[in-house]
Amino acid sequence: MKKLYVHYEGQIVGQLTQDDDLIYSYQYNDNWLNNKNSFPISLSLPLQKEAFGNRLSLSFFENLLPEGDVKKEIEEAQALKGVFSFLEQFGKDCAGAITVSRSFEIPPNTGKNKIEIDLQKIYSAMEEKRAIANVIAEENPGYLSLAGAQDKFPGIYHNSRLYLPIEGQPTTHIIKAPIWRHNIKESVYNELYIMQLAKSVGFQIPNCFILKGPHPLFIIERYDRYFKKNKDVRRIHQQDFCQAQGIVSDKKYEKEGGPSIRANYDLILKHVSPKKRLESVETFLKWICFNLIVGNNDCHSKNISFLYNEGKVELTPFYDLLSTTVYPKLIRAFAYKIGQTTEYHKMSTKEFHLTERLIGVKEGKLITIFNLVLQKILKERKAITQKLMVEYPEVKIFSTINEDIDLRVKTFKNQNIINE
Repeated sequence: MKKLYVHYEGQIVGQLTQDDDLIYSYQYNDNWLNNKNSFPISLSLPLQKEAFGNRLSLSFFENLLPEGDVKKEIEEAQALKGVFSFLEQFGKDCAGAITVSRSFEIPPNTGKNKIEIDLQKIYSAMEEKRAIANVIAEENPGYLSLAGAQDKFPGIYHNSRLYLPIEGQPTTHIIKAPIWRHNIKESVYNELYIMQLAKSVGFQIPNCFILKGPHPLFIIERYDRYFKKNKDVRRIHQQDFCQAQGIVSDKKYEKEGGPSIRANYDLILKHVSPKKRLESVETFLKWICFNLIVGNNDCHSKNISFLYNEGKVELTPFYDLLSTTVYPKLIRAFAYKIGQTTEYHKMSTKEFHLTERLIGVKEGKLITIFNLVLQKILKERKAITQKLMVEYPEVKIFSTINEDIDLRVKTFKNQNIINE
């Protein structure tokens, strides 16, 4: 029997256990259950004395890990295997506010010391097509547990330099490398453009920018951190929509058994505070429409999250926004069904109306939102494109994305989705 302990701000929250048959369970600590300020680490793991079984336990903790090629490379290089060993090695700085440790003792989190990251090692890894996350794993084991398939790591950005904490304190930024596999070109500029476009049409977006150098790095400020006036940093707990619904990362897309638009819509209605509930479900539908228009087929349920902030559940700022349809080898189907289809060229008014009925909104509501978001995109994109093309004249992806948007708009117009 092996155990890992879950910590939050100097308190033991619970323990994750793996038995001799490799079955996982998670159980809250009695002191946490009796604490008036306690909260469930996931909506799928409500506060209770009884232990949770394998599926629900994994649905939260497995979703903290990297995925795909990045995870495989780290596991091979670090001789790791499975969720338990990965968290044991890299649980110091997870998404949200918890940390995971093999020790029952509370880890420190107030230190100020940090080490500077040698960017040349990062650039060399990129040139050799190795995962930059593995470079960080070698530099400072513990600060790596960021979910997703992209090659990225958490750190501290200050005065154009990158650092890793060495005394348990929170990281403040996420650093992403260009995606070079599958002929995916200029991905960091793609993400910068789509994030700026999203901000211009009214979405809450974290601060993000490109760190220039031999190879560009995409830097994004962590929204699950609270920056105090005295420059201390506090973790804020979060959970993605797969964690919140007890679903492992292999099923993050609807077609693989993951959440639908209806499931996510109902999740927001059920858990967001009444004051922000209607605004939040409308923001969610705007997000769906935005992703359809810009061609982000990767807007699965791990790419939308809740913050647990001062006792209230609320939507996080949006993140991981990328035009994926400009890359022919990436997934061609949308992450969710609109009506009965995931193919945008088949999304007629009939399919939109079916989705409206499924989520229980007035007929025409989703189409109206779609058109409002589209008008904002068409109004704002020219200025953003021109600004970025001046700053990065060698980059071609901005024009490619706009050509793809124009093609998608033409198709939606032919399907009578767009109001003239």
